[in-house]
Amino acid sequence: MRDPEIIETELMEISGIADDTVKFERIVVWCTVHPDEVPFALHQFMGRGDKRSSETSET
Repeated sequence: MRDPEIIETELMEISGIADDTVKFERIVVWCTVHPDEVPFALHQFMGRGDKRSSETSET
């Protein structure tokens, strides 16, 4: 597996795409090119959702 920071940077770039169709296509390509990193990516995004919901509930 590559450096987690590189993976996160790539995924953040994809998440910044405004067009949902293009974003979906890029996600599919990324997952196809890096299948061994998909579980790591899902774990990162699921963890981020927990942080956001706790930050929102505190305010």
